[in-house]
Amino acid sequence: MNDDSHPALKFFLPSLVLLSIFVLYFFPVLFEGKTFFFRDVQHFAYPMKLYLARVWAMGEWPFWYPNLLQGTPLMPLMHPGVFYPPSILFLIEDFLFAFHAYFLFHHLLLMASVYGLCRYWGESVQASLCASVTSLLGGYFLSLASVYNHFQSAVWFPLILMMWQKYMAGGSLKYFCWAAVFISFQVLGGGPENAIFSVLLIYSHSVYLYEGNEKIHGFVKKSLAILALVVMALALSAVQWIPTFSFLKEIARGSGLNYATSTHWSLNPSTLLDLFLPENYMRFMESTQKEMNYFIHSFYMGVVPLFVFFSCLLVFRKDRSIRFWLVVFGLGVFFALGKFNPFYSFFHEWIPIFDMFRYPQKFFFLCAFALVFLLGLALDRLLNSLKDNKNNFNKLLLALLITGVGVVATYGVNSNRSGFESLMILFLITITLFAFYCRKISQPKFLYFLLLLMVMDLMGKNSMVVPMIDKQFYTQAPVLAERLGGTADSYRIYNGMLLDRESKVKAPIQSKSHKKTKQSNRSNILAVQLASRDQIYPNLGAIHDLAYVDGSATMKMNASYRWYKSFIFSKIQKKKIILERSNVKYWVTEEYEQLPFETGQRGIKKVKVFEDVLPRAFIVGDSIMLPKEKLLDFYYDSNFNPLKQVLLEESVPVEKTENFSGQIENFKYVPNGVSISTRQNGEGFLVLLDTYFPGWKVMVDGKEQPIHRANSFYRGVKLSPGNHKIEFSYVPIGLRTGVFVSSFALFIILFLIFKPERTRA
Repeated sequence: MNDDSHPALKFFLPSLVLLSIFVLYFFPVLFEGKTFFFRDVQHFAYPMKLYLARVWAMGEWPFWYPNLLQGTPLMPLMHPGVFYPPSILFLIEDFLFAFHAYFLFHHLLLMASVYGLCRYWGESVQASLCASVTSLLGGYFLSLASVYNHFQSAVWFPLILMMWQKYMAGGSLKYFCWAAVFISFQVLGGGPENAIFSVLLIYSHSVYLYEGNEKIHGFVKKSLAILALVVMALALSAVQWIPTFSFLKEIARGSGLNYATSTHWSLNPSTLLDLFLPENYMRFMESTQKEMNYFIHSFYMGVVPLFVFFSCLLVFRKDRSIRFWLVVFGLGVFFALGKFNPFYSFFHEWIPIFDMFRYPQKFFFLCAFALVFLLGLALDRLLNSLKDNKNNFNKLLLALLITGVGVVATYGVNSNRSGFESLMILFLITITLFAFYCRKISQPKFLYFLLLLMVMDLMGKNSMVVPMIDKQFYTQAPVLAERLGGTADSYRIYNGMLLDRESKVKAPIQSKSHKKTKQSNRSNILAVQLASRDQIYPNLGAIHDLAYVDGSATMKMNASYRWYKSFIFSKIQKKKIILERSNVKYWVTEEYEQLPFETGQRGIKKVKVFEDVLPRAFIVGDSIMLPKEKLLDFYYDSNFNPLKQVLLEESVPVEKTENFSGQIENFKYVPNGVSISTRQNGEGFLVLLDTYFPGWKVMVDGKEQPIHRANSFYRGVKLSPGNHKIEFSYVPIGLRTGVFVSSFALFIILFLIFKPERTRA
């Protein structure tokens, strides 16, 4: 049967099949009021995208995030995707709708682009559908969606590969430009590692898989073309990476990670068994492990892709295109092993920027795409090879046997997993393969049946890999948020214990049954996620207009680490002083105000209020210069009065005034800035308890003034007597340069894309 002779098979039927599977998997989000909430989606994506939407609604760009870590850069973090084009969806007024559309768009993009790439390679509709469904429902991609910036970056790779191959084949600059654009999307989306993987893959793919009719041929020409592609992609994404590069100078990670940190979340060799038979994710959220000790929680891509993988090893390992992806799979495993690979330390020590990578499980990116593309490339060839070659048929049976043995072995090690369904699928493939070999069914029918088995396998095994919850998780404020919400512009919050690490706080127990319920619910994954919401832990509480003295960020400033270190290693009484002098008024303790009930209702923690908390901004009439190493001990000394003097690391002369007084008359946060009105009777300093960071500038009565590092972490501005209007504003270092470079590159790209093609006479 010729696919091209049937328009329905060529476009409409495949689209309907893929869309139906997509709707079936994401039905709870589309029609049942469920939403995404797991891991980074809850802690980073929702609060930061909501802040982005709110600032855009004001007509501004969100460069600074005031609600975490006493204020921290937002845009330079990369993962918020401030300049990432699909973020335009957050201009939609209904934020939850935009939030769902944003995530679903990336799943659709991956599914559609894999199908389009396989069709470009000349593979059949059925084989392309199999590859596309694997990319949509594969455990790796579904798991990666919870680490959203890596997922939104990874999904562009099939389009990059397709555009680059079209450029190699025809030499049209518009395809070169589109490849550069999509690579820049990977950087703008917060996944520079994936951009590096993509460039290395398309370069090695074009060099290794040489075709005589290529327009761009020869090693030198291809190398120069790749170099030009990298330069163009870097220029397009300069608006993001130049500010981020400047930001790296202010964080510990900027000088590289040590080996132990870099290899955290390496792929344990035993985890490779999950490729044959995954954990039972139907009860995934009820797992009683106390912490999520993984980067990717499911590597299962399906038993069919694994069967095809072994078939390729046995039948087509000499085929160049097949062999390329087999090698890519091997390299992915090699690097994903991380600390379990004795050679990994060599790359960490000697390969430039390699020590910037963390979590080697990211390298499974190579394995996942290799399995997807092997499926698309090999299915038609495997079936065609059976027509006149009995030996190949025996090899396919051997591949099925190897896969089955792997399933049985995995089940033997992990008897709590369900292996019967996988063995039944392999058995049905064997029967159908016999029927095809005996010419009882046609090739398209065999592949459609295989597609059905794949959907059953992946939907059954991976149906809960993307956890979902009622949308009220975000839209309905918890009790503590209703009490404390709206205080972000005045005071901060701290969650946790102020006791020694060895001490534990235990809530009173009402009954044995209550104790049993509490124990079973306290440590499962779902309970941890719900507790982070109910007890307004950072970062999710920021959506209710709460500000935190600490919090989670993918890249933390050196100042944040210094504050945390001084806090965590201090005695209890000093910890209270540290919090008070960090503008923390509300301490959400580990003690219960309302105990949880057996019905599943979660408890409410007590909130204690610090009475001697420093205001967010105040005026002092004197300063003391101290060396950096002595400043913190002095600031946190109970005998020091921060409302009278400010501690500086430099000498700033000030004329002292007897009976000095100063007041804050007006205080208002605006996007990327703070507006303050003051009045004082002598020279003094405005102290703002927000993070001191390069990129901030201050205008006092319309004239720029220097910002001094006050009390080690904060901002201080010298003021003369009288009334003043102070305007703080933040623009990331390197942003203006990045905007200029990216704008120029975009102009070139648009010119090349829309430039009329020359036609030969």
